[in-house]
Formats: sequence, C-alpha cells, structure tokens
Amino acid sequence: MRLLENRHQGTAEDLESIDDIAMIFGYRYASAAVLGGAPATDTPVVDPRTAGGRPGLRAPHVWLDRSGTRLSTLDLFTDGFTLLAGRDGTEWTEAAAAATSLGVKVTAHRVGGELQDHDDAFAAAYGIGAAGAVLVRPDGFVAWRAEDRSPEPGRELERALARILARP
Repeated sequence: MRLLENRHQGTAEDLESIDDIAMIFGYRYASAAVLGGAPATDTPVVDPRTAGGRPGLRAPHVWLDRSGTRLSTLDLFTDGFTLLAGRDGTEWTEAAAAATSLGVKVTAHRVGGELQDHDDAFAAAYGIGAAGAVLVRPDGFVAWRAEDRSPEPGRELERALARILARP
C-alpha cells in the first residue's frame, strides 16, 4: 500500500474511493508499447465504463455476432495482435493482412463485415469512426488507434507496429 500511495501522491482514503471495477479493469499503461496513450491524470486508474478504447487501457467488451453466434470483442484477442476496424475500414483490414515485413501476426476483423454489431456500440466503445481502426495487443490492451480513414493505412499500421515492437 505504501508504494502505491507514494506513486499516486494521494492518501489511503483517496485509494479506497476507487471502485473495484475501476481498479481491476481500469488501470492505465504508460509504455513505449502503447502509442497515443491515455492522457495523464491524477489517478492511476480510469473508469473502464467510460474509457472509450483509448490506447493504454484495456480493450472494452462489446457484444458482436458472427454467423449467428454471439461473441464478445474480448473473445477475439487470442493469438498475437488483433486489428478491429469499423464498417468502412476495409483498408485497415487489408493493411493488416499485408503487414508481414515485421514478422508479426496481425489478425484483422471488420465490425460491420464478418462481425455484426446489432447494438451499434462498437465505434463509440472504441472511440473510432466508421472508417477507423484499433490495434489490440495480445494482452488485451489497446496499443494504437486511428480514429478515422488514413491516406496510407498500410504505412501507418506498419509504422505503429514497428514503434510498439521497438523495431527500426
């Protein structure tokens, strides 16, 4: 408790006021393996219900449908990096398929394509527009996001992966 108090620069009462859900799911990552991370605040956690898919935070849960089977976005983060694109984000999924120069597997999904979002919750939960995309690390944290379309999605995604992986 003393280490957390010193790092937080607060009191034990401040720490006790953080609810369990925020403490378990809302801690922020500040790392070179996260691009465009969460803005600095005076607390080490963010309410995960309002995190908005910001880099440095856990990827939010959203219910989706794949061929009549209900699944969570969290079920998609199983093997390597995962790119989730909005319904108009075909360029991002194509860029992920072509991102092989770093030797890293990137599995891509388009919400509005093979995955359906019947509640229209995905874009808002991840903080992107219909043509945006997020890259989720294997540990389920958002590593990077593009809120909308890019003139060079392949180049932008490769650059993001290279920085996240500390490769030239």
